[in-house]
Amino acid sequence: MSLPLTMVGRSAGPFGGYGLTWNESTDAYARTGALIGVATGSSPGNAFLPIQAQMKRCVVNNAGVVQYYLCATDSTKRADCSTPADLTGVDGQVMVEIPKFYLRYSYAANVHQWDVSLTPLVGFSLHPAFFKNGVEVPARYMSAYEGILYDASKSVYTSDYNPVASHSATFDVDNGASKGTITAGAGTPYSKLQAGDVIVVTGTADNNGTYIIDSVAGGNVITTTTVIAGADGVEATTVISAPAVDTGNDILSSVSGKKPVSEITRASFRAIAAKRGVGWRQFDFYLASAIQLLYLTEYASFYSQSMIGNGLTDWVTATWNTYNAYHAINNTGVSNGNGNATANVSGGDGVLGSYMTYRGIENWYGHLWKFVDGFNINTNVPYVCNIDTDFADDTAVDYTDLGITLHNADGWQNTLEQISGGFLPASVGANNTTKITDYYWRLAAWRVAFLSGAAYNGAYAGGFCWALHAGSGTLYAHLSGRLCF
Repeated sequence: MSLPLTMVGRSAGPFGGYGLTWNESTDAYARTGALIGVATGSSPGNAFLPIQAQMKRCVVNNAGVVQYYLCATDSTKRADCSTPADLTGVDGQVMVEIPKFYLRYSYAANVHQWDVSLTPLVGFSLHPAFFKNGVEVPARYMSAYEGILYDASKSVYTSDYNPVASHSATFDVDNGASKGTITAGAGTPYSKLQAGDVIVVTGTADNNGTYIIDSVAGGNVITTTTVIAGADGVEATTVISAPAVDTGNDILSSVSGKKPVSEITRASFRAIAAKRGVGWRQFDFYLASAIQLLYLTEYASFYSQSMIGNGLTDWVTATWNTYNAYHAINNTGVSNGNGNATANVSGGDGVLGSYMTYRGIENWYGHLWKFVDGFNINTNVPYVCNIDTDFADDTAVDYTDLGITLHNADGWQNTLEQISGGFLPASVGANNTTKITDYYWRLAAWRVAFLSGAAYNGAYAGGFCWALHAGSGTLYAHLSGRLCF
């Protein structure tokens, strides 16, 4: 199948197209179009970037309709920067609106050139991210946050977390307020849990069940919203875990204040994203490529960790494993105070609160890997699809063959395939500060894709870091997904 492209001849408007060239031999950048003469390696600012300047956080209902935009400098408020916003899912999902734009790409004598425009200038075509499900759309919506689980059985948004084992928990099944209490025998094993989380209690004689947390005190006392079934007293073995994802009913979400869901397959993320409604899907290849292109034309450098910051990529493996067995470290919403801006907060190994955000897209790279859908690879041959009802693993049916073969070895990306709608490695051999500056993993046979790196990937991570080595059954605590529309 082919991807329709819109190509309409039109003279340049008052601003026109803008972009960059990159010589993959000399690793030299230069601005093009309306940005000729502007320095590379930094953002020239919104006045020079009409597409990026229109990226903004908003709250979107299940029908895909924007309910309201958020304050440019503080996402906890609406666009007037005074009226409080609801980021908990009551009003809708917190998303970043990306306006439709057009692309022109060329390659000659080792030089790639990318230019973008808000209008369809001569030689430009609609970026394929905006030909969604066979229909041209005026905008795409990327989740402001990493994917959160809506637990349909309890009708609440809940956090993912590492199972908590306590060998001497005391149960008060009715604490006098139509609630129950679980008190840990020692330490603070419940310190990573919070009000609103759904917990599953197992291992006890008669207190097993699924409950919603009303509060957590001192890290070792959980109060539940309802009476706990069973009897008062000490249970020798108690395990508290997050509920298993119900792919037939639970829903992928983008809300503030919860820990992202993980440890399910790409197909499971696909299923719970689709449960939000028609047009909703998991993060897809062409939207990923559009965001990469907008970043690149803004900074004129592939080195995202230098341009923006490291993000949450600097935890040592052992530290993260000890902390919570590679589950999400931070709640979503740590960037709410940045609004639509680009920002970075790095704290170092074991420090909570680190993040990066690119124009409202929190943890575009780092923290957790993110699955990318509509993108299948079979022994280095990539296939893509932008019709979400055709998304499937381990197949080329209803997918487009990009007509290229990716490099057949892991390494630091050195050169790129000569395609307009994506950034995929043609060779490796650079390092973490030259050329693409991000790493690439691959293996033979059918593979799924994930992007960006996790908390322990360090310099390997970044906006162009691809992991194309995992089978369709892969699930990890450090591998999540994102909602988009």
